This record gives sequence, structure tokens and C-alpha cells, in this order.
Amino acid sequence: MVPPSIIKEYLYEKFPINKVHGEEFTTNSIFTHDEKLHMSINLNTGLWQDFKGHETGNFPQLIAHVEQISYEAALKYLRSKLFDSPQLLFDISSVHVEEQKSSNDTLSDIFKTFKKFNPEKIDATSLSDRLACKFIRDRKLGAADFYIAKSGRYANRLIIPYEYDGKPFYFQARNLSVVGTKYLNPSRQVTGIKSSDILFPFKSDADYVVLVEGPLDAISLQLNGINATCTQGSRLSHQQAGEIKDKQIIFGYDNDEAGAEGIQQARSMMLSKNKKDFCIATLPEGCKDWNELHTACQSKQHFIKMFVDGLTPLDFDYEVTEALH
Repeated sequence: MVPPSIIKEYLYEKFPINKVHGEEFTTNSIFTHDEKLHMSINLNTGLWQDFKGHETGNFPQLIAHVEQISYEAALKYLRSKLFDSPQLLFDISSVHVEEQKSSNDTLSDIFKTFKKFNPEKIDATSLSDRLACKFIRDRKLGAADFYIAKSGRYANRLIIPYEYDGKPFYFQARNLSVVGTKYLNPSRQVTGIKSSDILFPFKSDADYVVLVEGPLDAISLQLNGINATCTQGSRLSHQQAGEIKDKQIIFGYDNDEAGAEGIQQARSMMLSKNKKDFCIATLPEGCKDWNELHTACQSKQHFIKMFVDGLTPLDFDYEVTEALH
């Protein structure tokens, strides 16, 4: 029998639309196209039934359906979860798992497991497809390129690719659920470079660049014709500073304490490289990030006006409006 803690952890991560009453977990069915709560799962036993599709099964069978893998692969997945939590080991006589080995997967190998995602052509029976479609449409990011992971470590996450000349060199895996870590990133062992040294791809021939914290902010600015990159947080590394030292720098970090500290840290970093031209782009009151402004604006012209209206010279008066046209 699968420990209830593992059943609960999996269900809360994979089924963000739910209602819980005692040990009964009800959620939208993976076999029908609507969002109504047609499926019931027992949090203690993992036994489930679909009241509309008339499907029933045990917990490994549910995992197999959700992840779109074989029953044997679902059992291996469960066994791997138990390896991660030795105190929960139990006897499953039907499970055979190969001895765990360190992964030698390259970034290219990992990308082969991802599927290019088109929000206009989704599998309506796939919960991850429906969540990814909603995520992209709610944020008006349909013109950007994304992938989706259906299995493995990045399962049911939206993949944000970092690419040059059509070849990936990094990615961020955005959680589509309200439970769990928001982002998972590939390790340095896979990419060969520290994540803090990576910049989201931007136009290298532009004379300015806007620094933001995350890739969705950078994408939102780029969709409106503004050259932007992200620094994977609000700290600028020596490597990143070296790549942008010839640009006019516009700080577009979030309007919070971390963002303000990040601007001062980044400014000091650029000053150490004899760069003294800076400007701050402040979000309008009520907008927590650039994607929120992007979704609120009706046109690129509207977005650019809001962006320019929020510019404040820090060390110089840079006429950024000329660069934006």
C-alpha cells in the first residue's frame, strides 16, 4: 500500500483544482473536457473513480494516466519517490526498479523529452495541457515559444527555453500548480555554467537593455518591442555585467525591497566596470511585475507609454524613447 503522505503530495501538486472532505479528494476528471469535479480519490488508499467517464483504478494507474506513461513506469516512479524518503520504504513485491545511477543526461537529451507547446492545439484530456494553455492565455504570452514536460523531473511544468540560433543553452521549468517549487532549473553539471551567470537572450545589437528579474518579465517587455533580459533574480553577476557593459542600462527590477537592493548592487557592479550610464524603469502603481502591465495594456503603444512614463534617470538623462522606435 502506498503511504498516504505520498498520495497527498502527488494529488495536491498535480490537481490544483480540488475540494477535500475528510479523506475524499475530488477534482476535475482527466478523462473529460470540463473543469467540474467528476473524479474522487481516497487520500488513504489512492483508489479512485471517475463518475462521468466511469473509470476506476488504483494509485499507480492514476499516475500512469496523468503522466501518460506505462503502469510499470508509474510503479518505478513511485519507487523512486520512496528512495527519496527512506523512512517511508515499504514492500511492493511487484515493483522492480533498476539501481539508481547518477544521470549523464546533457541539455540536449533533456530537451528531447520536452514537447513544443501550442496553446491553439492542446490535448483537452491532458490536465497539464489545459493548465499550460490557461497560464499562457491569462498572461497574454501566446506569441512566445514554450515547451511542456509530460514526465520526469520537470513533469507538468511549462518550459521557458533560453536559445541562441535555435539551440537551447538553458531553461526554466515553471510550475503549473499552486503547490510546490515555482521554478526548477537545470544544474550546472548539465549546462556547464552557473545560473547566476546566464542572461535571457536579448538583442545584442541594441544600444540599451532593460534588466529584469525573471524570464516572463523579459518576454513581456520583448513582446512590446523593448529589449530586455533577466538576471535570474535581483543580483547581477560579474559575468552578466561583462556582457552588457557596452549598453545603456535600464534597471527594471520589481518594486519591492529586494528590487531596490538589487538596483544598488547592480549599479555598484557596473561602476566597477567603469560603466556610469543608468536609468530606472518603475512599474505603475498597482502592477507587481511587467507581465501584469503587459496583460493590462491594450496595445504596444499603450505599454511603451506606460514604460517611458515610469523612467527615472539615475546617473544620466538617457533619451530612451528614441531607442524604442
